[in-house]
Amino acid sequence: MKRTLALIAISALAFCQVAAAAPTKTTVSPAKAASRPAASRPAAPGDAIAKAKALFARYVQLEHAFDPAMADLYTDDAKILNKRIYSDGKVTPLQIPALRYKHVIREGMADAKVKGDISNYSNESYTQEGDKVRIKVTRYSVLKKYSSPMSLLVGPDAQGKWVILEETSESRL
Repeated sequence: MKRTLALIAISALAFCQVAAAAPTKTTVSPAKAASRPAASRPAAPGDAIAKAKALFARYVQLEHAFDPAMADLYTDDAKILNKRIYSDGKVTPLQIPALRYKHVIREGMADAKVKGDISNYSNESYTQEGDKVRIKVTRYSVLKKYSSPMSLLVGPDAQGKWVILEETSESRL
């Protein structure tokens, strides 16, 4: 049994190494790539996905801890889109300025903690879009008891720190 598991692990590692060595759509000479600042270099597919997964894990951790630092995961110019669905069926699309959204997150965490207003996430998928990654999840509001789709576009900022660049979500009232 141990030998079988070891062979599976070795085969998986070899497959990952072959996949990582496969050519990508963008070809840049090594000299040109080395001259680019690290933040502007495209991330290797596995590296970008790993960074996106780490960022999303941090997002969930901060939300579940009711930590206002969750707002710091968003850029100041992030695109925040929400489709608000009312009980009468009316749908209103909203675009919220990022600085306002970040303020609402910071100010609302204490109230959310009192209410137990958290979300749980399932059906995660990660798709690389250039040097960014699109994260799609199903969000379940524990307080309001409904599920809705949510999408985050994440990627490096000018300093190379991975941040949320865009959020698209639905809410029900």
